[in-house]
Amino acid sequence: MFKTYSMELAGRTLTCEIGRVAAQANGAALMRYGDTVVLSTATASEKPREGIDFFPLSVEYSEKMYAVGKIPGGFTRREGKPSDNAILTDRVIDRPMRPLFPKDYRNDVTLENLVLDVDQDCAPEVLAMLGSALATTISDIPFDGPVAATQVGLVDGELVYNPTAAQREVSDLALTVASTRDKVIMIEAGANEVPEDLMIKAIYGAHDLNGEIIKFFDTFREKLLILLGIRRILSK
Repeated sequence: MFKTYSMELAGRTLTCEIGRVAAQANGAALMRYGDTVVLSTATASEKPREGIDFFPLSVEYSEKMYAVGKIPGGFTRREGKPSDNAILTDRVIDRPMRPLFPKDYRNDVTLENLVLDVDQDCAPEVLAMLGSALATTISDIPFDGPVAATQVGLVDGELVYNPTAAQREVSDLALTVASTRDKVIMIEAGANEVPEDLMIKAIYGAHDLNGEIIKFFDTFREKLLILLGIRRILSK
């Protein structure tokens, strides 16, 4: 089963490919935004881990130099530990998603995001957040999603949603907003003294855009859950 779904998002095309790869995962989505490509998977253990009183959720965001067409040179040719940006991205994905799992859920859950290709004008971090939410939503893992995320910049006094690389360089605002259908659940921001009313406008605008993404997910979510459920039954 291979399905492709697309929508226009902030002037670029967001495409979700379901069933193309990672069939063994509980849920998987190959996400494309412009020329940026990220593979997001969600997997969970069959049974809860014994002897713990917390939810063992792990989020991994893996970005390698090959994604931007480079090979590491010099003394260090191997890519080892995650970069600071990768660790921060893990945390930004974790924060809005963790509260949407059942409070008493104790199964190990891992969200993997592998950056395959990077278009500098389409941030892979945002795509990983969307992919993680979608992969979990279409899986059999209990999750009160979907959730969506949008980046907001401020260039020459104008709000820009999911800004390009050039716009991020000159932006007076670096805002990331994650939300469900009903409310904003996470805000990550840095700014150069942006007026309060403009910041509120940016948050509401990002929330509205997140709502459009969630509606897009909803258009094929139910059909996918039925098809994936049938496939899981046949595979047993």
